[in-house]
Amino acid sequence: MQPKTTFLQNVKQPTTAKPSSELERLWQRIDKHTKRNANFDIKKSTLFNQFQEQVEPHEHHQASMIAEQIIHLSKFIPRKSLTAEQRNELVDWINEDLSYLAGHPFIGEVEVEKVTQIFQSHLNKHNHDTVNAIDSSQLNLLRTMLQQDFPGLELTDEDLREVAVDPQKLYKHLDEQGFGEDGNEQSDNGACDANEEHADQDENWDDFFDQFDQFDRDEIKQQKTDAKLEKLFKSSQLNKMYKRLASKLHPDKEPDPTKKAEKHELMQLLGHARKAKDGFTLLQLYITHFDDDVDFDEETRANLVPLLQNKIVELNKQHRQQKEGNDPHSLVWRKFNGRSKAQTKANFANHIAALNNECDEIAERLGYCTTIKLLKEELNDRILDKRHMPISIENALESMFNL
Repeated sequence: MQPKTTFLQNVKQPTTAKPSSELERLWQRIDKHTKRNANFDIKKSTLFNQFQEQVEPHEHHQASMIAEQIIHLSKFIPRKSLTAEQRNELVDWINEDLSYLAGHPFIGEVEVEKVTQIFQSHLNKHNHDTVNAIDSSQLNLLRTMLQQDFPGLELTDEDLREVAVDPQKLYKHLDEQGFGEDGNEQSDNGACDANEEHADQDENWDDFFDQFDQFDRDEIKQQKTDAKLEKLFKSSQLNKMYKRLASKLHPDKEPDPTKKAEKHELMQLLGHARKAKDGFTLLQLYITHFDDDVDFDEETRANLVPLLQNKIVELNKQHRQQKEGNDPHSLVWRKFNGRSKAQTKANFANHIAALNNECDEIAERLGYCTTIKLLKEELNDRILDKRHMPISIENALESMFNL
């Protein structure tokens, strides 16, 4: 008579063996996905190490040059000979560079906060001087303009100066004086509005109850799943396997200090698996530390299937995160990984060339753009690309008061 083949015998075979049951098939998929994710991490780390060695020094140099450019350009902000449009363009240019540095993960030792403070000090000096120079006729012009858009709005000269410095402060005054989010005064005679609001509330309540019903169904489903898992771990071979592992891995039974520390970590892992109803980790530990075989009964097998299926879902989710994450390793992978080593090498080389070109341009600009006249020429070239953009109320105020 041939010996009976059990589940744990099969999972110890090479993954090329044909699975004899759903459990073995799922286990082999888990093993395959686990190796895939581990190999992907190795590839990402290898590529990242190459990036750090070959490319990152150029990234640091570029960031340093951009910071130097910000400091240089900021000195021109208070210059009175700049037009409002030129000064706005200059400030936008500096803000773009600051945003780039703030969101860049490879800027080296560049202190973005310190660079920002230098820029802000020059901008604040200009704003302070300009606002103090606003005469009463200009304030009245601003008051008239705002009252045309917001009838009934009352602002003191001090309020107007505040708005001139920071246009966002206008919304604070609108709110204080009872203007709605759309800029219109809120009305006490809003019967139609009330009816519409009531209808919206009814619709919101319908949405709420739909969401509540879905939540209720999900909660019931989760409770049933938790009950099955609890039963699985209390009255099946998994419970026996857990107890055997706990006995074998208990650190208090190990005299060797090194092995004792290892068993302490394994016991923590085992305890977490028991608490989280993680049957996959429990099975992995059992296979690692015991050579005997277990033939699961039908109920245990049926309950193990969704556990292993969930593990596959988790591994696939992890793989997506490996590719789509915003961590430095993932960013480098998406930008530079090629279909071949030659393509990856070319990606590195092209990026380094682009960084060096930009640094050369900045160095050249810092060398020649030392007078307000030359800076104006640079700003005018940049302005030409923005002539047809719509103007906002903030831009209108900035243009009026040369902020």
